[in-house]
Amino acid sequence: MTQSEAKVVAVMKDQIQVEQKTLNHLVNLEEQAKEPAVRLAFMELRLDTWKHIKFLEGMIEHMITTPCDEWSAKVARYAARIKLEREIESLLQDEREMMNLLDQALDKIDDPVAQLLVEHLRGEEESHLDYLSKWVKLVQKTPLQAKKGMKGTDIVCETE
Repeated sequence: MTQSEAKVVAVMKDQIQVEQKTLNHLVNLEEQAKEPAVRLAFMELRLDTWKHIKFLEGMIEHMITTPCDEWSAKVARYAARIKLEREIESLLQDEREMMNLLDQALDKIDDPVAQLLVEHLRGEEESHLDYLSKWVKLVQKTPLQAKKGMKGTDIVCETE
């Protein structure tokens, strides 16, 4: 790992600590909230914060993992990326259906708090469509590891 990558990993670890502190606080706030709309707001923030922690942990794993069994690494990369493309396409169909159902609900909601919460949820579903489509394309083009060998498909292993 380069010095720059090590600094990024250190920043991500610091971010995880802040996110964990925030998560603990949000759990308490959500448990104390009596009003459903307030509890839903804290729940939304709690789930996003938990997602951020898991995302950062995954990013650190991605940055520090160096597969050194070249054949297994290439097979795993190919299989995982094919599966990703197929599964994401299925999930995108689900996202479209969710957006359609939320649109139907929005047409019938009069309560401004409920409307705002459902609009927020619908906006997240819409952003998932855009994000997931871009993500699949990017992952398919990305080398298995950041280190470059003679060819872009080479697996570069640390020498001990």
